[in-house]
Amino acid sequence: MSIRNILRQWFHTVPDTADPMPIGDQILYDSFTHLQNFVEYHVAQIFTGTEDDTYKSREKGLRGLEWLHSQKESEPHYQAALAEIKILYDWWVDLRPERTEAWKNIDTTYGQFKEEWLHTTEEQNKDYKEYMDKCRYAEKLQTLYNSEDTKMLLRLIQIRNYL
Repeated sequence: MSIRNILRQWFHTVPDTADPMPIGDQILYDSFTHLQNFVEYHVAQIFTGTEDDTYKSREKGLRGLEWLHSQKESEPHYQAALAEIKILYDWWVDLRPERTEAWKNIDTTYGQFKEEWLHTTEEQNKDYKEYMDKCRYAEKLQTLYNSEDTKMLLRLIQIRNYL
């Protein structure tokens, strides 16, 4: 059994670089890529009046959302959806990529983990406790990220009919 598999028994968010992207993450990426394309292609093309379906512009897409918002003053549900599209777009494009990678500085190979730690306790070995504390922190951070991803995906699903 590899050290990564041993760690996964304790911390389910330990990444496995050999595994392809999990289906749940693929759903998230695909859904938000569609949102990003909607803003940068579709809305930008509407805003600029271009018929070139390859035209893409982040700036024009965001300005187009504002313009659409101002055109639909009599439809508050549509305005709310446009505001939500902007929030979700900003989160996906600007905020989410700035996250600290939870497991980045934790070696999940035998580089840091010592085999004798399998037969000790945290009270008996200071290095083992420090390593496990890092793993617990990474697990909590990754769990928080997963929760945020799920909440944002649910918000996207709720406004899907306005895309």
